[in-house]
Amino acid sequence: MSIFSRQVRRTESSGAKPVNLKLVKVNFWSAVRFAFILTVALGIGLVIALTLVFFILNLAGFSNLLKSFLTVDVTLPAVLSVSLSIAVFMIVVGTVLAGVWAAMFNIIARITGGVSVGFTNN
Repeated sequence: MSIFSRQVRRTESSGAKPVNLKLVKVNFWSAVRFAFILTVALGIGLVIALTLVFFILNLAGFSNLLKSFLTVDVTLPAVLSVSLSIAVFMIVVGTVLAGVWAAMFNIIARITGGVSVGFTNN
């Protein structure tokens, strides 16, 4: 028998032990920083996805079809500027909303006593 296959003796217990914890505060700046990093990653993904969609539709000839029907010329700089504008808007709004959410949660948790979360030991 090696040292890696030793048996662990468990005491006989009546089952899982429930633990109840309360979440009473969310750190405002941590929520804002996390939301900023998350929305920046989502913004980068959005710009890449819209650029790939443009390339695929351009190869399929959709831009020529759109130009013939609506007389709108869809080019890569136009797609990049629209996608970057949407990404910057999403970053600003997402970061501000995360800060507002954290502040609202802290105010409501102060009034109600927080959110009770239960865990079990299985």
